[in-house]
Amino acid sequence: MQLRLRPRTSRNLISKNLIIKAVLILVVLFLGIFLLDKIDFPAPTKPIKQVISNDKLITLK
Repeated sequence: MQLRLRPRTSRNLISKNLIIKAVLILVVLFLGIFLLDKIDFPAPTKPIKQVISNDKLITLK
């Protein structure tokens, strides 16, 4: 019968993989925010004014 030895993974290896994944996720997140900031969304050219009549206002006592 042949023994199957599985070497233990070191804790440093696990923490390095976790740190690398976290850094990659943060880089992708910041890159996405940066690219969204570069998109020029259209803005209204004239101010929006909405007149509210007194009939629609409810006064609370």
